[in-house]
Amino acid sequence: MKIDLVSLEISIHLWQYQYRSRVMPKKISLLIASIMLVFFNQDAFGNEINSESPLVEIKFTKDGLEGDGGEIIREQLGGAQFVMIGEAHGHADAASLVAALSVEAREPGFQYYAIEVGPFSGNWLRDILSQAGSNGLAKALRGRPLAIPFLNSRNEAEAALVYSQEGRLWGVDQEFIGSPLIHFESLLSMSPTDPDFIATLLEQERTAFANGNQGAIFFARASEADWEKLQTNFNGNADALERIAAMRKSASIYRLFFMGRGLESNLDRVELIRSNFLSFYHAAERTNHSPPRVIMKFGATHAGRSTSPISTFDLGSLVEGMAAENGMEALHIAYMPIGGETLAVTPSANSSFEVRPVSAAELRAMLEAGGIDLTMIDASEGHFLIDLEAVKRRLGDSGLAGLDPMSRFTVLGFDYLITTSKASAASPLADH
Repeated sequence: MKIDLVSLEISIHLWQYQYRSRVMPKKISLLIASIMLVFFNQDAFGNEINSESPLVEIKFTKDGLEGDGGEIIREQLGGAQFVMIGEAHGHADAASLVAALSVEAREPGFQYYAIEVGPFSGNWLRDILSQAGSNGLAKALRGRPLAIPFLNSRNEAEAALVYSQEGRLWGVDQEFIGSPLIHFESLLSMSPTDPDFIATLLEQERTAFANGNQGAIFFARASEADWEKLQTNFNGNADALERIAAMRKSASIYRLFFMGRGLESNLDRVELIRSNFLSFYHAAERTNHSPPRVIMKFGATHAGRSTSPISTFDLGSLVEGMAAENGMEALHIAYMPIGGETLAVTPSANSSFEVRPVSAAELRAMLEAGGIDLTMIDASEGHFLIDLEAVKRRLGDSGLAGLDPMSRFTVLGFDYLITTSKASAASPLADH
């Protein structure tokens, strides 16, 4: 049984323009038409808004953002409540962007980092990072590199270090499919009535991952009887039962996906993400007596300001309205390379990861159609910031209509795209 460990949903938002015409006296109409002919040529009525390229260099350093692109982002942080980074997974420098942004966002008051990890897994991650850093996390992931998603790479872990203090790292997603490797270990320490049963579940999970047998993973195979027996081991233990409830909810989301009921799976997952996020948000708001300012990083399909074609309204759309209510902005930045390498999750008996070349033909086509000359990007080792408002206007209605769904979602749902042709793959903290 093959399981897609990263459930992707594609969002699209079509903007429509309404035009109002007024009847003017014939002489006034002719006069205006004459003036327009003098000052504009035919190209002025096309999609070419201006001749300047919305393409500038940006660098990520330990001291923050540099280059013209860094200055553009820095200027907008003061008025932002949320900075939502939507990434193509598997790239080291998406985390480098987070680390540089964290330096820049310190003065405007950004204190929190929301991540695509479950709440219980996020707390486990936070505790290890705060006590032992990324090297300690590497040790904890030895033999179970897929116990958590995304932050199982060195760059990601180091970017999260600054937020590992109590309450500043928000794990808002479902519990990952590999997370029972953490949960069963934790549950064993919580005085179950039948510790041998929990120990057996843990050993079975370790064996399934070691052999690359995805059909034997607990979230894929657990029966109602398994869940009931797990719960009865902890009657009266509120902490253990809350953890088991989170596991069970996450398993139900995965099971819908495995059964081909992708819409239901995605709807349930987004509802859970929103609920978890708002729980963290309101707790921070009560503590600070003011709206918290949050840096967030998720897969790109979660991060745009748009409703998806499969009828999901994700976190990127939610924060847009929340920021507006507080008189602030939500800044949406996509990190999507057009070349280089990426780290793919490939669970098997031999390895958990594989480095692959970036596949970005559709993204490249969208940028070129939007008037971006990729020559400079292809010739450089660095990163570039692209103003997607300019690209969107250059594409116009007909250009947008011809795009694939993900490219259309990207150009409509994000303010900026950061890209490179020489992307570096993420470096796993542990492998297999």
